[in-house]
Amino acid sequence: MEKLERFEQGLKHPLFSIVGRRIILLMVLLSSFFTILTTLLQLSWDYEEAFDHVDRRHAEIQNVHADLIASSLWVFDLVSAQNRLNGLVNLPYIDYLSIEFDGVVLDAGKPLTTTSVDSQAELSYFHPDTDRRIHLGTLRVKSDAQKIYDLLLQQFVVTLLLNGVKTLIVCSLILWVFHQSVSQRVFAIAKHLSHFDPVEPIHEPLQLTHRKLIMEKSDELDWLADETNKITLRMTNLYKNIALEQARLSDFTNAASDWLWETDATQRLTFCSEAMQVALAISVENHPKVKSVPVLSHCTSLIHCLDTCDDFTMCEEKITLGKHTYYFVFQGIAHFTGQGFTGFRGTAIDITELKTTQLELEQLNQSLEATVDARTQDLAQSMENLKAAQTQLVESEKLAALGSLVAGVAHEVNTPLGIAVTANSVIKDAVSTLNSAFEQKTLTSEQYSAVMKQVTDGTNMLETNLNRAARLVRDFKQTAVDQVSESRSQFRPVQTLEALMGSLRPETKKVPVAPIIEGDPHLAMSSLPGVLTQVISNLVMNSVRHAFEGIPEPDIQIHIADKGETVEIRYTDNGVGVAPELHQRIFEPFYTSSRGKGGSGLGLNLVFNLVHQKLQGKLHFDSNINQGVTVVLSLPKFLTETPAPQTESSTG
Repeated sequence: MEKLERFEQGLKHPLFSIVGRRIILLMVLLSSFFTILTTLLQLSWDYEEAFDHVDRRHAEIQNVHADLIASSLWVFDLVSAQNRLNGLVNLPYIDYLSIEFDGVVLDAGKPLTTTSVDSQAELSYFHPDTDRRIHLGTLRVKSDAQKIYDLLLQQFVVTLLLNGVKTLIVCSLILWVFHQSVSQRVFAIAKHLSHFDPVEPIHEPLQLTHRKLIMEKSDELDWLADETNKITLRMTNLYKNIALEQARLSDFTNAASDWLWETDATQRLTFCSEAMQVALAISVENHPKVKSVPVLSHCTSLIHCLDTCDDFTMCEEKITLGKHTYYFVFQGIAHFTGQGFTGFRGTAIDITELKTTQLELEQLNQSLEATVDARTQDLAQSMENLKAAQTQLVESEKLAALGSLVAGVAHEVNTPLGIAVTANSVIKDAVSTLNSAFEQKTLTSEQYSAVMKQVTDGTNMLETNLNRAARLVRDFKQTAVDQVSESRSQFRPVQTLEALMGSLRPETKKVPVAPIIEGDPHLAMSSLPGVLTQVISNLVMNSVRHAFEGIPEPDIQIHIADKGETVEIRYTDNGVGVAPELHQRIFEPFYTSSRGKGGSGLGLNLVFNLVHQKLQGKLHFDSNINQGVTVVLSLPKFLTETPAPQTESSTG
């Protein structure tokens, strides 16, 4: 049965509606599920309530009526006890009671043979004279549980039947309303679309029928009908525009100077613009192959691109038309369908004028190459001279720094040596006084103690200052040797930099500032200690000269940390800082903020080159105005090879 016939049957009767049947089925299933669920819950509540009533009734007999029955039995009033049992058996949920008393059995109601709820209580009489209870017998109470089960089952079945009837009525009404308000109107929209033809459009718009009470004047289906009318109108306009664009494209193709072409899977020309047909003297109606066109038969690059069955561009070919030579650039787009390759569509652009200009430019470039080569040689020679000058300036900067260090250390050594000479004079005078008094036999114990105290103090002063001078000379010697030497060796950076700080003390105390070195004293490196001391020395001197003007409490900290394969040296000061826009310039050669005050502009440039080229490490610089400077050096712990000396720099 066709789809249209099934829809027409759905319009005749609601039960033939596929969507309606599915909705009703889902509603019945959901309604049945929730009905059974709620009924079971209600049944559970009724069950609990019924047996709760039974328990309360049994408790009432045991707590209230048992004492009355015991009083009757105590006076042997069996008639009164039997009457009480007959009265209690008429209470709700009580079906049978019995009393066992001194071999006598009293009962009321019918004995139960089905499932029952049983309970019993001891009958005892409280004697007021002796204040004790006397056991008389046993009271048994039974309630028929099967009666409760039957009642609950009856309620369950009745509830299900009522809900089933209600669900059937509601579903029938919903199916009829759905059929009237949805199915018929949806079919009207589908039928309108099935008869729509954009070439010969239906001029009358779609209008849906409305039924009072079950439909709104403007609902979702009315909105769908309006959108359907809009779509059909747009489709009509679209077909008109497509026809107009086809005519326009045909006119552009015939009027264009570029060639437009199309081939099939066998490289036969199925379309050519009029200009191409005239130039090649072919007719597209014959569908000639590209290879068989005389003018194109020698175009090997074009034929190769067509053989690849793939998109191609910039396929340049030289074509002779008549007595003139032309240059064309072919490009094509390959088209594929589910059956495979179907052909190409492409263009051919005349670039004859551009090609002629290119050839002229090539001839001009050839004439310029000789001049460029000569000037390049001159520039190369000038660059070599500049590199040599820069190398010399950097070496001069290193020697100047070492000379300044020598002068400072010499001045610093003079102080302890002067004190040592003074102490030596004091000792000599004390010894002379002691010898004179001894020879004259006028030496007293008090004089001896005073003179020996002078000798001891002078000796301590002499020893302390000589050790201080020796330490300064040793640190200077180690620093000087390190700065001059560039040989790789095993060293401990903490100890090496502490020795360097001792040599730099004549400069740092001018500020004054005492650089603090933190780190593991046992950490070892295999690198270039002289290069490292040169780098740290330049950083410290740069801070001393530029950073602490107007800073009340200058501070320099050097933190050395082990990072596994690398050693991180973090240099910080709390000086005036460097503006962010100057971060790239401070490492340039000859850039200095102290031009005319002794600054050469090579200190930080030397730092950058030594870190990157000789220590094979990385340098990170961070600073801001009035926030000090932070320089982080990441150096390999074990230098693999000593690089060749270089002094070129790049901005950091």
